[in-house]
Amino acid sequence: MAMRQSKKKRPRREDKMDKDEWPLEEGVFDRRSLLTLVRFMRKGVFKTLDYCIAEGKEANVYRGTTADGQYVAIKIYRLRSPSFQKMEGYVQGDRRFAKGPRGEYGFIYTWCRKEYQNLVLMEKLGVRAPKAIGFKNNVLGMEFLGENGVPFSTLAATGSADPNRDYALIREDIEKLRAGGLVHADVSEYNVLMTDKGPYLIDVGQAVLSTHPSAEEFYNRDLLNLRKYFSKCEGFKPGD
Repeated sequence: MAMRQSKKKRPRREDKMDKDEWPLEEGVFDRRSLLTLVRFMRKGVFKTLDYCIAEGKEANVYRGTTADGQYVAIKIYRLRSPSFQKMEGYVQGDRRFAKGPRGEYGFIYTWCRKEYQNLVLMEKLGVRAPKAIGFKNNVLGMEFLGENGVPFSTLAATGSADPNRDYALIREDIEKLRAGGLVHADVSEYNVLMTDKGPYLIDVGQAVLSTHPSAEEFYNRDLLNLRKYFSKCEGFKPGD
């Protein structure tokens, strides 16, 4: 049964698509990134890159359209972002990436691969998250989460029509991750998309294995952030 998200602050379709002409100076369309995007196009991952649907310090996410008119999400990590200097702790201690690529862009390439592998694992664990399509260098292809070509909004932007239900669903996924040996490590209202199938966890590049030295700390922080947000919602009564 489809789940309805709150209409609070829900953007209009035209508001979502008013970035149809995005500038090249967004910081992600350097020569290396463009060459990687061409490889994605040649493999048929997408035919056109439509518009920016999310912009962040480390990466931008774009809606792409395939040759048969389907939509995909294309995440492009900036090759020059000072924010990555603060993120080494999420890679160090994760045995999967102990021998990650070195060099000028090595860390960013590793981060992109890490998010891809985390998404693959999350799908296997039955966690609500975008399905991974593929990755190369600093470009990641993912399932597009939206309706009629318009991306769903974050929990921060749209709120929750049923905070008790949404809290329980997100908490359930956090526990599924932990049971499967993974911790999201950055759960917040900004990293949850409110879809018609319930809340989806996004931005999982920082997620670490449960063997990471800080995994327990990250897990407890996720739970604290989740409860902190929903405790501000009217009618919220946590079941634990």
